[in-house]
Amino acid sequence: MRNRLIFCAGIVILDQFTKFFADKFIMRGSRTSIISFLNFFNIVNCRNTGIEFGMFQGKNFIFSVVVFLLLSGLLLWLYKNWNKINKIQQYAFCLIFSGGLGNFIDRLFRGAVVDFLDFGINSKRWPSFNIADSCICIAICLIFTNLLISRKRKV
Repeated sequence: MRNRLIFCAGIVILDQFTKFFADKFIMRGSRTSIISFLNFFNIVNCRNTGIEFGMFQGKNFIFSVVVFLLLSGLLLWLYKNWNKINKIQQYAFCLIFSGGLGNFIDRLFRGAVVDFLDFGINSKRWPSFNIADSCICIAICLIFTNLLISRKRKV
């Protein structure tokens, strides 16, 4: 359990550290090209007061409450079920919790989530995101993959 807590803390610190630097060194609304071939990868400084993909902008307070409730529910569920889930699922739920906490901290102290990773090809762009968002997506992939593998083993 201790290793998982250190893992969670490390993720939140990395997330906040990268957002701090994006805030400090990239002016809001501007972009710095990292991989300029086909305008593939940029560092930007965007604010998101909505949810994924920039939907429902301007609802920061509502989403702060929802995220708080979801994180509290996840923490309670993990506390009750920690020994019933396997190691991969434990780390995946740590990623989800850490990512949610990182974005919740932004909502509380910055008034919006800081997104700074920008990928795409020329004008076709993926919505900008951050480390916390990446952790949540990776965790969901881990959980589904783990469920598929464990289901195949049972058959």
